[in-house]
Amino acid sequence: MNLIGQGELLAIASSITFGFTQILVRQGIQNASPVSAALIMNSMVSIGGLLIAIYSGTLMNSTLPPILWYLAIGITGPGIARVMYYIGISRMGVSRTAGISSATPIWGVIFAVIFLGETPNTLVILGTLAVVFGVGLLSIQDDDSKTFKDWFQTAIFFALIASIAYAIPPILVKFAYKYQSTPAVGMFFSFAMGNIVLFSWRKVLPEKGLIKSNKKGLLILTTAGFGGIASSWFLWNAFSIADVTTALPLSRTAPIWVVVFSRIFLGKIEIINSKIWIGTFLVVLGGIAVVMS
Repeated sequence: MNLIGQGELLAIASSITFGFTQILVRQGIQNASPVSAALIMNSMVSIGGLLIAIYSGTLMNSTLPPILWYLAIGITGPGIARVMYYIGISRMGVSRTAGISSATPIWGVIFAVIFLGETPNTLVILGTLAVVFGVGLLSIQDDDSKTFKDWFQTAIFFALIASIAYAIPPILVKFAYKYQSTPAVGMFFSFAMGNIVLFSWRKVLPEKGLIKSNKKGLLILTTAGFGGIASSWFLWNAFSIADVTTALPLSRTAPIWVVVFSRIFLGKIEIINSKIWIGTFLVVLGGIAVVMS
């Protein structure tokens, strides 16, 4: 077993900052539509990446091949995956969509093995499965509004596509980094492209992609955008150092931090039932297994 590496630390930092950011997004979305929140967050991350790239000088030194990969990332992750996720929510609710989309690390590991030639060991595989099932338990809430048959037949497709599409960007990042390792440039181009896709497809989204926000929502979401910049910066750098098979599962442990930060900053008191205990245990155990692999 190895000591935790810098890439894994960055992935964990991304998870923590993303968890905190989600608390702000949840508050902001009470005063803005979901599509508006997504557009604002994507814009903030894109602008943040642009400023970092200009300051570091990586933007002017960028070549075309990695930029094309970054644009492809924007189409799949912030674009298609988010669109499918929103449609899934409208068809079968947030909790079930989140539960199915939590399978992303499994697809990520599979893709990394096939396309990158990574060879995860047994601990990584078991840790990934533990994280996936743990996050699924933390995400899924009891909801009897539709039967399993109803949402399986009509909606599972969209959530499943979202989970797969979210697993593709880490693979494409690795392809881009073979030419140039420029995380900030990637953030700029990919999230800008994500907004283009999201805006173009907004008519197929719930409420036809309503774009609406009051001043309070705009302020909260803009503030959350700084957390989004930090989370993305950590993750994009993590993929420049660590394997996808270790960094991706660790970056998907955010639901634990959402629960923690909700209780600390919002004073939210939740019933700690067996499902939450088991989900938390699995995520922590899975994270430890991946880190120590």
